Amino acid sequence: MLQSIIRFSFSKFVPSKVTCWNCKSNEFINRFICGQCKYLKEPSLQLGDVNYFQLFDLPIQINIETKYLEDKYRSLQLKFHPDRFVTMPQINISYSQEYSAFINEAYSVLKNIHERAEYILSLKGFQIKECSVLLDLEFMEEILELQSQVQRQQNISEINKKNNLEIERMTQQIIQDISNEQYEKAYQIILYLKYRQRLRDQISIHI
Repeated sequence: MLQSIIRFSFSKFVPSKVTCWNCKSNEFINRFICGQCKYLKEPSLQLGDVNYFQLFDLPIQINIETKYLEDKYRSLQLKFHPDRFVTMPQINISYSQEYSAFINEAYSVLKNIHERAEYILSLKGFQIKECSVLLDLEFMEEILELQSQVQRQQNISEINKKNNLEIERMTQQIIQDISNEQYEKAYQIILYLKYRQRLRDQISIHI
């Protein structure tokens, strides 16, 4: 069962002592839209310190409600769609396109369990760099042998089944480790998982 998710208002992230570039008001609907003239604030000044979870009003955690994520995505896209700003100066349309691109990128990451896990680890200071860690030699030899068999189109069905089971096992372990704030362990598993995922991609070409 998913952990309960505590919602919080994105308006909490409005910086203090900020004025609108257009009307100079310091009243804001949220950190992106002026409460007076409804102009958008410059994205480059607002998105630098916003993570994807904040954008979707979510706490930083591995388990999230898919329905909520989808609904929030649609809501954000409607709020920042360029068509809403066609009666305003062109700069607002350009800003809305930048916000929409950021929203799309955030949604793409958060809806995918593996990308979400990597993103959480990046927020915790773990950048996924495969060449930075020496992986188990036996594991690497196994992967190379499996890749060779797939290339020769041998035992593909069996390899695919076992590989998918390993991916699922690793995924569940990553979810557990991140939930328990064991980020180093999750980081290590993701490095191994990436090789399994590449093997899966190779298999898909030959199936």
